[in-house]
Amino acid sequence: MLWRRGVLEEGKRRNIYIMTVYGFLRGFGGSTFNTLFPLYMVYLGYRLSDIGGLATISNLILLFLIPLFGIISDSYGRKPVIILTGVALAMSLLLVGLSPEYLVLLTAYVLRRFSMRGGQPARGALIAESVPPEMMGAAFGLVTSSVIATRVFIPSLSGYIADTVGYEPAFLLGFAMVSIGVGIFTVFGVETYRGSGRLSLSKALNDLKLRKGLGWLYLSIIFDRFGWSLWFPILNAYIGDIYGLSATTVGILNSAMYGVMMMSQYFIGRWIDRVGFLKGLIISEVIAVFAALALSVTGYIEFLLAGLILTGLSISFWTPSYNKAISIYTEEEYRATEYSKMNMLRSIAAVPAPYLGGYLYDYIDVRLPFTLSAIFFTITTLIFYKTYRRGSGNST
Repeated sequence: MLWRRGVLEEGKRRNIYIMTVYGFLRGFGGSTFNTLFPLYMVYLGYRLSDIGGLATISNLILLFLIPLFGIISDSYGRKPVIILTGVALAMSLLLVGLSPEYLVLLTAYVLRRFSMRGGQPARGALIAESVPPEMMGAAFGLVTSSVIATRVFIPSLSGYIADTVGYEPAFLLGFAMVSIGVGIFTVFGVETYRGSGRLSLSKALNDLKLRKGLGWLYLSIIFDRFGWSLWFPILNAYIGDIYGLSATTVGILNSAMYGVMMMSQYFIGRWIDRVGFLKGLIISEVIAVFAALALSVTGYIEFLLAGLILTGLSISFWTPSYNKAISIYTEEEYRATEYSKMNMLRSIAAVPAPYLGGYLYDYIDVRLPFTLSAIFFTITTLIFYKTYRRGSGNST
């Protein structure tokens, strides 16, 4: 029995390396989609408000699906949800590579967002359950770094393929890489939590109730996500539209942003393990304010590059801090459900924001989505700072 337990624990630790490999291949497809999809829609003749509207519809649909998959993960285990959402990402790339019709593009976008938001609770829970608490920040940093690594060179590569061969082959290459990643995780990934195998509707609804003592985190998630959703879904289209850059050049700029994330993510994760997640969240939001303001200055490539680098640095502080906050505050059997609640709140905030950002851009002022988001980031910073001064919970 002790031998079997030791083998299981060793397998769980090996999950970090398997998730790192899977994250790289999944990131290959995700980065291809994120970089090219907005540019592809502009290429097809759609406006930025159309792209924002598509993101809004997607968030509205996912609002009802995301909580369910966190509950399924807590009831049936992490692996089935991770595999299913990996298949969803592969299908999103296949669909967009096969047809330019708006309904197909919408379906592909929904699948892409579902693969990210629906799978994140199970992926986060599996990583947290594979290592001791004192190593969580470093583990999340390592796995996230593998995803970010693809975002350093894939935007340039996919942009080059789109410019020289076409958008469709670039999407299909992403489909192939994600499919390989799903196969590797399916064969080698080790389940970290086996639930009851039963799904009770009444229990599921009860589990979705907001937790006492986490109001500050719920509220900040809403403000933060609304701020990001005003412009992040249309960012590459904005760069191409304002600066008249090719898909290859937009990809290179994306590579610079994610290069900052790749170089800093693991070390920031280790730093968060020492100083606590609240400091990380505060720094992330302060940097986001300056990132949004820099991007709002149009016509100067220096401000654009500064805004992209600051965006990457903000995300680097956010990812390990956010994941550790949820892991610290929740028990193992409710962890994926808590992730889902957070993502549900993020989806609620993100329902109107992308369309609003696109509308402000198309019809009022191109700078408004960025300046408005800076206000929301400032509010979020104040919430985190007040929580830190109050000393709510264990922030390490």
